Amino acid sequence: MEDNKITLTTPDNKTIEVEVLDIFNVVGYEGKDYIMYTLGEKIDEENEKVYISILNDKGDNNFELVGITDDKEWDMVEKAIQEEITYGDDMKDE
Repeated sequence: MEDNKITLTTPDNKTIEVEVLDIFNVVGYEGKDYIMYTLGEKIDEENEKVYISILNDKGDNNFELVGITDDKEWDMVEKAIQEEITYGDDMKDE
């Protein structure tokens, strides 16, 4: 798999390079982009730890991560991820 890496600023103003797994939107939270990414941290031989945050584009190819703190928003993000897993590319054709 080709690396899809970008540099981000974390909520505590640290700069990190992450591998982007997906950038997606959530119904009911239009205008926000969400990012699923990994830092390459191994859980076991086959799996890496995955993170999800709100992705803010600050311009000039500069991005900021914002944590999801609202329980209702997090529930909708989980639902969107589950739909992506269940329906995959079929959803992108709509």
